[in-house]
Amino acid sequence: LFDGKLPDPQRKRIPSRSSSAQPARQRTAADPRSLAPLPADVWEIVFRASQPADLCSLRAVCRVWQRRLDDPEAEGLWQAAYRAEWGALDPSQPGGDAWRLLFLARWWVYGRWGTRPPTASTLMGKKAHGGTVTCVALGECCVHSGQGAALSAGDDGSILHWRFAGAGGGQAGVHHAMAQQHHRQSQGGDVRCPQRTKQLYGHAGPVWSLCFDPAEDMLLSGGYDGTIKLWSLQGERCISTFRGHDGWVRSLAMLERFVVSGGSDGLIKFWNLDTQQCSRTAGPPNVDPRHSTHSLAATGERGVVLSAHSGLRHLLRWDFSRIMSQESFFGHDDDIYTIHADETSSSLASGSRDRTVRLWDARHPRAGAIGVLRGHTGAVLDVKVRGHRVVSASMDKTVRVWDRRAPQTPLATLEGHSADVHCVDFRDRMVLSGSRDTSIKVWTVV
Repeated sequence: LFDGKLPDPQRKRIPSRSSSAQPARQRTAADPRSLAPLPADVWEIVFRASQPADLCSLRAVCRVWQRRLDDPEAEGLWQAAYRAEWGALDPSQPGGDAWRLLFLARWWVYGRWGTRPPTASTLMGKKAHGGTVTCVALGECCVHSGQGAALSAGDDGSILHWRFAGAGGGQAGVHHAMAQQHHRQSQGGDVRCPQRTKQLYGHAGPVWSLCFDPAEDMLLSGGYDGTIKLWSLQGERCISTFRGHDGWVRSLAMLERFVVSGGSDGLIKFWNLDTQQCSRTAGPPNVDPRHSTHSLAATGERGVVLSAHSGLRHLLRWDFSRIMSQESFFGHDDDIYTIHADETSSSLASGSRDRTVRLWDARHPRAGAIGVLRGHTGAVLDVKVRGHRVVSASMDKTVRVWDRRAPQTPLATLEGHSADVHCVDFRDRMVLSGSRDTSIKVWTVV
């Protein structure tokens, strides 16, 4: 491993059966080339130089490496690997003394995507949305039980908060929407039908976009009435309303203590959440309001936001420190409807009217796509990318699950909606989708 020398198969000898032959254990001890145990700090350097995904493989090489990686002193290594892969902390982690188990459990879940038929629970009826489901947002979920929270919004003007009870059952006495099971019945660790726990009303028309931060107990929504509303989920009330767009608000993105909004007027506004004032305004592209904003994405680079607009087959990269835009990420053959950036890496995904999903490296805006996902027969209306997993929703009534390392064919095609699928989100074993058929489907893919 360390000096690059491999055993020579030519020198391999069959042990002699004569009485004068030395025992194998004595020969090994006398061999000057045998390696002495390495100090703990050297092992730490070797394992830290490995990719997080390789730790599971290294752990399976031999018992010595497994004991070294399972040692409590290696918890810092597993914690760093967990943060590198998924960024946020698991909400079920009480004290930070089992990072190895958390990493292995979550890695096992992601490795089994597409290996069995999915389970779907359908939310619809009087306790759900009365119109098209325009956007969904899935919070951080417990990888073991599936417990977590989600939000959905529709063109009926409502915002609904859902709670996943996991395999242990839900809260007694809480009414929930009608659930229908598809493909097979929920069993074992599958996610049960979520329960509606909160409902928010305030927009004078359809809600087109959501921005959800459960850690800060904060929700932002943009609507057809041209306003952005800041909500407190704990208090179930609207804290503040931002006004400034001449058309409806199509997309929202968080950038530290700022929120960026894009509207049908083609403008992009930069709002300070502390002062609740608009600090900067940019656009529309080419000074043409017909280039309405379809989608926004924050790549993690300070002060930089990407935007997709109608009539443009590329993205615009905005640097708000200089209020300048740069044409970037060329490759689509038609309008780009949706973009999403991974929070923990430089991966970027875009979905277009040309029925493809393209993958990019956000650090190289002038370079071409690093992958093209083909398979949808209709325009791609929403896409999400996290790690090596990509999930896309389309006008062809399907949701497709991809591994960006093998873009030739999807891992799974989720069929069940009876109309266009407008929005999608996923975490670990769950995929959440909303459609024009007024239903929300919760897919269990593992």
